[in-house]
Order: sequence, then structure tokens, then C-alpha cells
Amino acid sequence: MLLNNQLQNNIIYYHGPVNIDLISFTSNYMKQHIQADTVVISKIYKVFIELAQNVSYYSAEQYSNLRSFGTGIGWFRIDDHDDHFAISTGNVIFREHGLVLKKNSEEINSLKEDELRELKRNTRSQAGQRDIGAHIGLIQTGLITGHSIELSIEPQDEKFSLYTITAKVNKR
Repeated sequence: MLLNNQLQNNIIYYHGPVNIDLISFTSNYMKQHIQADTVVISKIYKVFIELAQNVSYYSAEQYSNLRSFGTGIGWFRIDDHDDHFAISTGNVIFREHGLVLKKNSEEINSLKEDELRELKRNTRSQAGQRDIGAHIGLIQTGLITGHSIELSIEPQDEKFSLYTITAKVNKR
């Protein structure tokens, strides 16, 4: 019964290899099957792509298929609630990356829209100095949703942690 209650609001759930082909297919599916106005669907679409790409590129578990680059193992789900949609992803990360992700998310959650735009510009200008892909995606998610990003990092063992993130998109 608990599983049925958890899935009652679920639009889509997937666990396994995540690559650009799956992200593209799922994005098109969402645009056709989510009941909301076009602005909301566009926000869901953009947030889903940002978060799913992070699984694809940055999961510590990578699917080894020579024909495919960026195929991380993880999961994603989209849930329909009374006043919002929730887009969630999860994947295994190297434990040492957890502190950086937590720090980045706390910074993003503490800023107003104009400050987020400035952070995005500054982060982009540092593109040659460090890997910024996931950070830019989280900043963009904060800008799109106007909500705080919900983050969880649960240590799994000495080397890995489970990283989950949820972003909410208002229906109105």
C-alpha cells in the first residue's frame, strides 16, 4: 500500500542508464502528457533537462557502452502535486564531491534572482578554470523555478554517497 501512495502523484519514474537519447525521449513525452499551461510545461522541461544531464554526466556510476558518452546510472521522477510539480533526480557521487554540491546549493538557495543572474555570469566567466557544468545547471534551475533546491547527500560507504535533488515548479 505504501508504494501505491508514493506513486499516486507520479507522472514518470525511471531508474537505470541516463543519456541524451533518453533525456530527449522523456522530454518529448512530458511535453505531450503533462496537463499544465505552456509556460509551466516549458519550466518543467528545462528543469528536467538540467537535472537529468547532471545524472548523465556526473554520476560516479557510468554505463560502459562504447557508443555512448555521458551515460550515468541514476534515476529521475516527476510528481504532480496540488500546487506544483516536483522534478527529482538521484545518483551516486564520489563522497568528496558532496561538500562542493552542498556548498553550491546553499549559495544558490540564499540568493535573490538578480544575485543568481550575477553568479551565473561570474561562474560562466570561470569556465576555463574549473568544471562548472553542474553548477551552472543548478543556478539555472534556481532561476527557472524561483524556489530553493532540495538536496540530500547520504554517505553509502567510504568512497560514495547518494545524491538526490528536487526542484519545484509552481502550477500558477
